[in-house]
Amino acid sequence: MVLLAVCVFAPLSLYADGIDAYVMSQLKERHIPGAAVAVIQKGRVVKIKGYGLASIEFNAPVTTKTAFEIGSVSKQMTAAAIMLLVEDGKVGLDEPVSKYLVGTPDTWKNVTIRHLLTHSSGVKSYTSLDGFELIKRQKVTDFLKKLGPHPLEFTPGERNIYSNSGFTILAYVIEAVSGKPYMEFMRERIFRPLGMASTTDRDPEYIIPNRATGYEWRLDNRYAGRDWDLTDLLGAGTIVSTIEDMVKWDAALNGKKFLKPSSRAEWWKAYTFNNGQPSIYGFGWRLSDLRGHKIIGHTGQTSGFNSVNNRYVDDGLSIIILTNTGESGLAAQLANRIAKFYTPSVSLAAMKTVAGQDAKHEQAFKAALSSRLTNKPDAATLSPSLIRAISTPGAKNTNKRLSRYGDPIAIDLVGKSTIDVSERLLYRVKTRKHLHLWRVAYDADGKLNEMTLIEEE
Repeated sequence: MVLLAVCVFAPLSLYADGIDAYVMSQLKERHIPGAAVAVIQKGRVVKIKGYGLASIEFNAPVTTKTAFEIGSVSKQMTAAAIMLLVEDGKVGLDEPVSKYLVGTPDTWKNVTIRHLLTHSSGVKSYTSLDGFELIKRQKVTDFLKKLGPHPLEFTPGERNIYSNSGFTILAYVIEAVSGKPYMEFMRERIFRPLGMASTTDRDPEYIIPNRATGYEWRLDNRYAGRDWDLTDLLGAGTIVSTIEDMVKWDAALNGKKFLKPSSRAEWWKAYTFNNGQPSIYGFGWRLSDLRGHKIIGHTGQTSGFNSVNNRYVDDGLSIIILTNTGESGLAAQLANRIAKFYTPSVSLAAMKTVAGQDAKHEQAFKAALSSRLTNKPDAATLSPSLIRAISTPGAKNTNKRLSRYGDPIAIDLVGKSTIDVSERLLYRVKTRKHLHLWRVAYDADGKLNEMTLIEEE
């Protein structure tokens, strides 16, 4: 495969100073040790820069060569590897996974490669299970023996549940079909041909030049090192990369030499559920929009790290952010805010209210928001699963930070959407100096069972 050259770097963007000021303000406000940011506009790199510290201990600055864990951004690369094998005629998207792996349970007989790529397989994600720690460095037989007894969570193709298991299974398919270890295949077929020399396996046993240290910000106002007891995320979140290499990845996506047009079409196409409704997932990519501006992208989170690779395809814009803090959703929020420097019309302030504001739902959300921001979740308005989700140390830190903006001045319903065949509502919350966008969903009892902070301004 021919090496893809990185696009020539453009002169400093018109918005460079504003972006620099914004990123530095977020590092301070949100206790982000360091970040690397790239903005590519119509194929030209208009911003690539490191901010803050890669290592607090050694006072080492982030540069464009700093290596960060990219978490689930790895999934789009694993999916690309599968598509290369499809092009080779060695893998069929609609073939059952049992065709390629020996020892899969009978319950997986209808699980296809396509199901695994789109989180629609029903295979339980191992992230919440014991026995899948990185230190075990288990082989496929051990993995299947541990995961196989767990029943499917739904009929394959019926809906989505985000599953790291699916992409680890795909990594084992890559190994079985190619006869090579997953990372060796990735280096041979993707990283080396694209010039991504610093992209590799995150395993702590390897010495990686310029590797960033991961951190978490604690409720008692201090940094802490990330958890040492890491989950093995082979194929799902196991890759380390630099912002320079991620720019090369974006150049490959914009070029014509990496993957056939038919492969790209499959890669970025929304999966269709059994009932004919579209999913929000392609192959390792999440398909969404920002006020009518289509986004093909994905976030990544591992302990101590958070990242995003968003392609704002209607605007010819790509924004990539790598950070060494584990705050959930952080990088995506930063990316969407930076996107507004280039497309001001997508500002939260420009959003129109929509009809159908339900007073009961609005009151439930207002009460839930109040209880959340005081870190006193109320079982009368929140489901047990949501209470667990917003009671993690990271969530409590976010709640504490948001509470400093003061009480809401206005709450407006500004959108409705359907995700995984369930309705979600979008509420814009205005405080004295900030705007926040929340995505919420209610269960049959009228309690909130999702409450996700999508954007901030």
